[in-house]
Amino acid sequence: MSIEPTPAPLRLHSLQSLRAVAALLVVIFHSVQIWRELVGTSEFTGVWDRGWAGVDLFFVISGFVMVWVAGGRAAGVGTAARFLWDRVTRVYPLWWVFCALMALYFLVTYGQPASPATHTSATAWGMFARSMLLWPQGEMPVLAVGWTLIYEMAFYGVFGLLLLVSAKWRPIGLIAWGVILLLLWNVTPADSGLPSSWSLTLANSLCLEFLIGAAVAYGLKAARIPAPAALAVAAIGVLAFIAAMVFASGFDADALNRSRVLGFGLSSGLIVFGIVGWEISGHGQIAGWLRKVGDASYTLYLSHFLVLLVLKRVFEQVGLFTDVSVMSVVGFTVVGVGGSVISALILYRLVERPLLRLTRVALAKRAAPRQS
Repeated sequence: MSIEPTPAPLRLHSLQSLRAVAALLVVIFHSVQIWRELVGTSEFTGVWDRGWAGVDLFFVISGFVMVWVAGGRAAGVGTAARFLWDRVTRVYPLWWVFCALMALYFLVTYGQPASPATHTSATAWGMFARSMLLWPQGEMPVLAVGWTLIYEMAFYGVFGLLLLVSAKWRPIGLIAWGVILLLLWNVTPADSGLPSSWSLTLANSLCLEFLIGAAVAYGLKAARIPAPAALAVAAIGVLAFIAAMVFASGFDADALNRSRVLGFGLSSGLIVFGIVGWEISGHGQIAGWLRKVGDASYTLYLSHFLVLLVLKRVFEQVGLFTDVSVMSVVGFTVVGVGGSVISALILYRLVERPLLRLTRVALAKRAAPRQS
């Protein structure tokens, strides 16, 4: 391995492909979950039910991206403010769209904007408001996948603070956070649940997955890895990830997040290191369709649950995929994933990209007075 500074292209096609894989894993997980609700069975769990590990890959990717894109920026209040504005305007507008649609589904179906399984009409509106804000509340938001965005916002907040100091001190700040998380490894409450405050979110062991991604980015910025070695690392990561999916039933239910870090966080770090290292070595070629799904991965992540609920209603009416069999669960999953991807690609063009353009215009207008 040669210790040469590696050029840091801001857009990595390999990263988009990994985003696609992470999103597709989550879609598969929810497809199987909703199919079980459709047929009323508790079968087809185990490895069928491990797609939630895509979230761990997402967290590692997120930590990588923050360092890769913004880790070397000049220190200052303006830099931190610009970074946080970019993140807020990237995450919230699309989240508001799909969280509101999920609330509308509950409102039309049950007469309140949150699931009646967890809330009464008296508490549902408060739940909806906190969900729109992505505020920690110790339970799933109205649109369940939003729990991961709460962690994302917590990480962005910490990284924004680190942009106030010189770039050379930022790795030390991240290491300090990692040391604190390791010291809290066996004492953090509710490690298997959802934190009810920002402090508990920042103290949760899942945050180590962001730091794994950050460490990978610093490593690849500092050293260029030969393509064969990169592929070997990626292969080890993939095998470890698959092994964790197979043996995840042995995870300690009272320490699920710590088990996720060990089983999926570390293996995701190896995958990101290997795949990105392969691309920046000049040898990486990523399938175009996978990049396109990666581009639309945020829309796919937020929209797929609604698509699957619609498909569930349709199949209930027509009596399709309603028997307990391998063909039934595979059929529903294939249709669910396909429908979710097609919907996401359309919504990416019709909703996400226009929203991004609007936020860029707002950002440009906000910056103009300072430049005049």
